Amino acid sequence: MEQEDEVFDIVDESNTVVRQEYRGVVHRTGLLHRAVYCWVYDTQGRLLLQKRSPLKKIGPNQWDLSLAEHLQPGESYREAVVRGLKEELGISLQDASNSGAVLVGPIAQTHKRELHEGEFHDVELVQSFRLEGFHDASSLKFDDGEVIDVQWIDPGSLQGLIQECPQNYTAWLQAEAAYLNWKP
Repeated sequence: MEQEDEVFDIVDESNTVVRQEYRGVVHRTGLLHRAVYCWVYDTQGRLLLQKRSPLKKIGPNQWDLSLAEHLQPGESYREAVVRGLKEELGISLQDASNSGAVLVGPIAQTHKRELHEGEFHDVELVQSFRLEGFHDASSLKFDDGEVIDVQWIDPGSLQGLIQECPQNYTAWLQAEAAYLNWKP
């Protein structure tokens, strides 16, 4: 769950760490920090979406990217993907790789993502990755403080699903999918 006293690296526009600050301060003041996204695909080419917990401050009960994770201080984007997959979905990258899955990325240049909702002002430098060929859906174990459900969808249907009911999908998912030209 969201820990207001969790510490983030604060970065400048060139992605250089300039200091550290508490999560709560970062999200109230819009300080630039790092985040990573990962799109998980199974062997049939379906895309995994996660449903956020109703306890989340932003986007409760909305469908989200397979994984969206803040980086811990000193952590690389790739390290954050590996940690986030394990923590949020129970996916061990080593086990998945041994079974033929491949982590690809970043799949786009590092880019700025901003969301401002009420008191929440999130400004991130983001990298997106893709985990391709994941085959063991039965091994998914999600943290009920973060994720309450998952679904596999045809990635070609994502844009239509969002257009039909945008309120069911997080702003991050909508923005990143559009940024990637609807081909995450």
